[in-house]
Amino acid sequence: MTLIQKNINIDLPIFARENYLKSKSDSYGWFVTDDFILPFTIDKKIIFKRLIFSTETVYRKEQLTLEEEKNFLNEVVNYCKEQKLCDFIFKAQANAVFNVYPDAAEQVEWGTYELSLKFTMDEILSKFAANDRNEVRKAIKMGIKVEAIKNIEEVYENVKETFTRQNSLLFPSLEYLEKLQKNLLGNIKLFVVRDEEGVLQGSAIIIYDKERAYYLYGGSIPRPSKGSIKYMHYRAMEEFKKEGLLHYDFVGARLCLEKGSKIEAIQKFKKKFGATLRSGYAFRVVIHPLKFMLFKVMVKGYFILKKSSYVDPIDSIRSCSENNS
Repeated sequence: MTLIQKNINIDLPIFARENYLKSKSDSYGWFVTDDFILPFTIDKKIIFKRLIFSTETVYRKEQLTLEEEKNFLNEVVNYCKEQKLCDFIFKAQANAVFNVYPDAAEQVEWGTYELSLKFTMDEILSKFAANDRNEVRKAIKMGIKVEAIKNIEEVYENVKETFTRQNSLLFPSLEYLEKLQKNLLGNIKLFVVRDEEGVLQGSAIIIYDKERAYYLYGGSIPRPSKGSIKYMHYRAMEEFKKEGLLHYDFVGARLCLEKGSKIEAIQKFKKKFGATLRSGYAFRVVIHPLKFMLFKVMVKGYFILKKSSYVDPIDSIRSCSENNS
């Protein structure tokens, strides 16, 4: 196995490319063998080094087996331990859906909802839930407009307001979004939807490569016009279909849901587009248990000071699974 930390000269999916990774952290790289590639960033805070995979394992050859991928992930974990690369491997980004997990991992089921763009736009619309199809058609008749813009600040404010309304501190910073927009020039689009009077109803930040578009962040006003957000996604799908992309990915899905929760509502929203669930795993590997425990205490304390709450994502899903078993 080789660890490459700068300038990898391989065509990779968008979440594995250097221009994406350096938007997330100054410390990043790729675990590389003849068969697999796995990109990562390292987040350093105080005494903690947290490694995060930016996507699932990238296969470099066809006909590789799940056992071979598992062996590769075990090699990665061993390398992290031997080279003291990090204190713990945190849950990967929401877009990452692993086929397997390493032996030392604490794993949970994870997935993502994705929609094929190989169909005509009429066929894609026909896959929407009946009520949603009607709302999209009404939005068109009402004069709802969707446009691609360059103004990242307008989208940021809408996304931030949405996260704040949901009592979440996990919205992206303006600095990060500006860096993302600069680094991914040609692979990022900002969409907004406005009512017939030009009032903003919602927004979306979507990054993409030659095959797949990823709905990275989105926002809406408290009571958007009926069908406006769904119409925005429909138009985004149309845009990416014209560019020859094959999939529209809604990025991340918990397979264990608490009834009536905000997460359940979000996933129902994604599913109603006719998207199908691609399922697999998410995991974490704790190399230094004491540091990981202190990290969780620190983060929880920060959230309490901000009058919010925090639960480690793997812990949250495992708790849900245990309650439903």
